[in-house]
Parts: sequence; C-alpha cells; structure tokens
Amino acid sequence: MEKIYMLHGFMGTARTHFSNQIAYFEDHYELVLLDLPGHGDSTTEPSDNYIDDTLHYLYSIIEEKGEGYIMGLSLGASLAIHIALRKPELVKGVILTGYSPHIPEELNEIMEKQNDYFLHIEENDEEIAQHFLQMHGGKWKETIQRVLHTMTYHYPAVTNEDLQSLTRPILVLNGSHDVHEVESVAYIKKSNPEIEVGLLPNAGHTANIDEPDGFNSTVQKFLDRIN
Repeated sequence: MEKIYMLHGFMGTARTHFSNQIAYFEDHYELVLLDLPGHGDSTTEPSDNYIDDTLHYLYSIIEEKGEGYIMGLSLGASLAIHIALRKPELVKGVILTGYSPHIPEELNEIMEKQNDYFLHIEENDEEIAQHFLQMHGGKWKETIQRVLHTMTYHYPAVTNEDLQSLTRPILVLNGSHDVHEVESVAYIKKSNPEIEVGLLPNAGHTANIDEPDGFNSTVQKFLDRIN
C-alpha cells in the first residue's frame, strides 16, 4: 500500500488538521500521521534552528518507513517542498496547501503583528491558550516562540530556480480567499509549468479544512494520474 505522510500546520496536529483527509484516504493508502517537533504527541523538542532540525527529523522517519507521497499544510507545506528539493529520492509526489514560496514584502508587518499576538496569546485569547495547552502540553509556549520566530523572520523561502529544479510530481492547491496565496499559485506555475496548481473557491489558508470535498477529489485525481 502506498504511503502518504501528513505534515500539519503551526500549532495543529496531523489528526486535527487532516481529519477529513484521513477519513477519505485511509482505506486505500497507508497514512503516516506526523506531529512536528513541539506539537501534539511529538516527544521531540522545538529547536531554534527549527526548519533544518525538523527536516532532519522527517528525513530519518521517511528513510526508515520508505518513500511516499507528502501532504503538507502551511508550515507542513514548507517542510514538504524542502524535502522534495533536498531529498527527492524519499518522495513520490507532493501535495501542498496554504503554501507560499516566499512572503511578500507588504505582508511583513502583518506577520510581525501576528507574531506579537501569539507571543501574548494568554492575554489576547485565554480560550485559545487553553486549547494549545490541552493539545500540545506544557511545551506549547516554547513551540510558539521558536516556530513563529522562524516563520516570521527566517521564512524558508523557495526561489524561482528552486521551483524549476523540482523533479517530483507536485500539486499546489490553495484557497482563493487570500490574494497572496492566489498570487503564489500563479508564481509557482510560471516558474515551473510542470507543477500542477489549483484554487479552491470559498476556501482560505486551510483549504483542505474549509472545502474538504473539493480538496480530496482533486488530490485523488492527482494521485491517480501520477501512479
């Protein structure tokens, strides 16, 4: 049975961010649900060098379990595309959602405000803080600090040349609500016409959650074509 590795987004878990995909794909694929360092049930601590250390953590798991498809949302999408770039032999295909290869300059201020908001989440939204505690345990504050700092000030950008160098089948399926994610899809397609792209109407940053039926059926068609 083919494997699908599922890489969730910031402050989520594989089961919470991909619940609709798990139900849809579990009968026909071996699903490997991975909680990233600092998240959920992971016992690996988040490091200051979060992206590179997490990539090495993921390499070791995939090398042990065997090559497969990688499905990534947001933070997980950034990790997934870097696995395809750095270790293509581990990857049969990649599905990305909520993905931007870089952060536009006009969003820097918004990202910094988001960083500050989450660093003070106990003051700003006590209910969400309690939710993070229940989901991630006592490590949740450290995870926010290290992951958000990385994604705000050291975003793992992918260049035009990087996109052109990708050799594995890739589907980028973003929501249509956010202008920068729409522009990201266009940028990716222009950089590498071999990459399959799409936009889901009525969906935002978490398109797989917002419009699961459209997302799942599009992904299934993609997997059927590349098998």
